[in-house]
Parts: sequence; C-alpha cells; structure tokens
Amino acid sequence: MITWTASLVGGAAFLWLASKQLRLWPDDPSLPAPWLVVAAVLVHAPYVVIRAMRLQYLLDPVVEAATEGARTRMRRSVIYGSGLVSFLVLIVLPLKLGELSRPLLLARAREPGVGLAEALAAVATERIIDGLVICGMLFGGLALAPELDVHDVGDLADVQAIGRGMLALFVVGLAGLLVAASMPTRAAALAERLLGERFAALVSRVVEPVRPLLQLRRAVPLVTWSIAYWAITTFQLWLVLRACGIDLGAAASAAVVAIVGLSIQLPGGPAQAGTFQVGTGLALRLFLDEAQLQGPGSTFGVVMYALPLVGSALAALPGLWLLRRHRP
Repeated sequence: MITWTASLVGGAAFLWLASKQLRLWPDDPSLPAPWLVVAAVLVHAPYVVIRAMRLQYLLDPVVEAATEGARTRMRRSVIYGSGLVSFLVLIVLPLKLGELSRPLLLARAREPGVGLAEALAAVATERIIDGLVICGMLFGGLALAPELDVHDVGDLADVQAIGRGMLALFVVGLAGLLVAASMPTRAAALAERLLGERFAALVSRVVEPVRPLLQLRRAVPLVTWSIAYWAITTFQLWLVLRACGIDLGAAASAAVVAIVGLSIQLPGGPAQAGTFQVGTGLALRLFLDEAQLQGPGSTFGVVMYALPLVGSALAALPGLWLLRRHRP
C-alpha cells in the first residue's frame, strides 16, 4: 500500500511538472498520417522479440558451464517467455519494481546454474549496455540533428549534464563488472575479506553471466543486437512523429528516444505515468516551436505513451504461453 501510494503521489507530481511544458491531452487531436501508426504497431513485433532474446548471450554460457557441456543453451521458451511477460510487468508496476520480474521468472524456471543472483546480474548487465547505447544516441543525436532549435539554453545544458552523469555511472558499472569477471577469484577473495564468506560466494555467482562479455563471439552479437534494438525503437518513434505531422530526422529522433529513455529510469507512477511525459516534453522542446509542441507534439505524447502499453500487453500473451509450456 505504501509503495502504490508513493508511486501515485510521485506520478502525479511528475505529471504536474510535465503539464507545465506540454499539454497532456491535445486540444485538437489529429493524425495526418494514421497509417504510419499502424506501421509503428507492426514494428513492435521485432522490437519485443529482440528485447527478449538478447540475454541468451549471457545465460547460455552459464547453463553450459553448469551442465559441463551437456547442454549448450538455456531453453528458448524461458528466454523469450520471461522477456515478453516481464516487459508488461516492468511498464505497469510502480517505482521500477517491475525490473525484478524477469530475474524472478528466470530463476523460477530452475535452469542449470541460473539462480536469482545470476539472473539479476545478467539483467543488470543488459541494462548497462542499453544505457551506454542510449547515451551514445543522446550525444550523437544532439550533435547531428539539424532541427535542434534551443529556445531555452538551460534545457539543453540540463539534458547534457544528466547525460554525462548517467554515462559516467554506466561506464563505471560496466568497468567494475568486467574487472570482477576477468578476475573472479580475486574478486571473491576481496569480497570475503571485506564482507565475509557468504558475500564472496554471491560475488562468484554474480560474475558468471558477465564473463561472456570477455569473449568476442558472445559480446559482439549482444552489442550488435542491442544497437539494432535501439535502432528499431528510434524508427518506431520516427513513424509516430511523422504520423502526428512532426518532421524530424533520424538524429533528432534518436535524441528524443534517448531523453525519454533516461527519464523513465526515474521511479515514477504506475505505467511510467509522469516520467514518460516529463521526458517527452523536455525532448520535444529542443526541436519544436511552441505551436508545434502544444499541437502535434501533444498528440505524439499521447500516442507514443499508449503504443508500448498496448504492444506489451499483446506480447505478454505468447510469453505466458511459453512459460506455461515448460514449467519447472
């Protein structure tokens, strides 16, 4: 009850802040090119599939090591099923609590070597990689977008400062994981000296799904698919922008995706209410004048907010079927 109350209060506060820069509901909602929204919905299929499948590059080696080569990969029903279901849970639950859903589903499947610690480490590693890609999109998009039209220099400075801070966190996080994964024995010994034997055992488990990043045959496809995933996300957002009558190019669209992506990392209301709107308003203000922002920009905010909710709900259905098909 306390969690939901805090989430609702926080979400309401973020929505109030967002309403100061962007109409939460357009005065005259219209879609000049509605067929592009249909195209954006269709693009959601490869979007959710790629999002779900990437963990195989981190967890397959864990299963292979635990079975001493008897099995070379994790069951795909678990990989895809957990990914498709957890995306809906992640969106719906408040305060980012949905982030725990996929590790819990993966651990519940009782795959060899994959417990909660390994699942949490794999998901955290994937999130860090996503964060690095997002930061690259942010700074690359802002640098290359000819549509950048800053009416308030402070907005751009704030976005860049937040981006630099998040980039530093992601770099430090990835570097720490890679160092521990490259020297697992030393990392465990250090943990034992500082925090005790039980924590050392936990560190040994956590580094297992990170170690594949030290192998090019695992790291390259993981990073490649992650870039493809965010490229599809940008393409989907560009389609919705054009459907709403907003003409932004690829670089500007990438920057918008990055700003919104960073904003929804904040613990906000259920269904990302508030944090999504704050990020959308801040991003569009960098590229649109006031009339465009409050007109088609407002329509875009509504459509783009609804699309992942509907898409994740539909994707969860085959995800549930996959998980039920192979119960532990």
